[in-house]
Amino acid sequence: MIIFSDERLAALGAVCGTASRHGGSGRNIKNLKRFFDILNIDFSNMLRLKQTHGEKIIDILAEKDFLSYKKSKPQEADAWLLGKDGAGVIILTADCAPLYVWDNGGKFIGLAHCGWRGVVSGLPSKLAKRIKEKAGNNAKLCAYIGPHINSCCFEVKNDVASMFGQESIIKRDGRIFVDLTKEITCQLISNGVGLGDIKSECKCRCTCCDAENFFSYRRDGTKNALISFAYKAV
Repeated sequence: MIIFSDERLAALGAVCGTASRHGGSGRNIKNLKRFFDILNIDFSNMLRLKQTHGEKIIDILAEKDFLSYKKSKPQEADAWLLGKDGAGVIILTADCAPLYVWDNGGKFIGLAHCGWRGVVSGLPSKLAKRIKEKAGNNAKLCAYIGPHINSCCFEVKNDVASMFGQESIIKRDGRIFVDLTKEITCQLISNGVGLGDIKSECKCRCTCCDAENFFSYRRDGTKNALISFAYKAV
């Protein structure tokens, strides 16, 4: 099993990343428990969402937020803002992009499930703004875009293409493709994240192309999903 992650988050004491398909499908609760056992993380401290391809963000900033959410059923949302030590959050993807955004002090970590609908709704932008609000206007933000479908495979029709900026559209052989990485990056930059502070797996990893390492809804129509997570160690 490979965990695709950003060493900058590890340096801040956070355990974060996206597991390859060898970690098992995140839709299977037994797989999830086994996965976090391997990482020596108490699964009872990991929170889950009911993802909707929207733009809602849930804050887990203090003990009261954590305990309140644990008592409830998974809520409908597509992103987390994590600020509590000893707690963790999970999202699932199968071509969508897992997006991590954090302040350089590591006090707040955002994790978002960025499908194309969430991206065109401005979820990356909203997450960066939320972290800036919490960390302060002087905080430097960093970001990591995990494995997702790349422009080689993300073909769309005119109706979907019209929702994206022109810089994110690629036309070849009479077909239209979207560069999700570019669109996410543009939203982050417009909210004060420096280009040099944004890293991505897209240069060598496409979930649709790489069947050995990734589940892909576009390729297989699968309901299996990759596990992405963020855990703030005590």
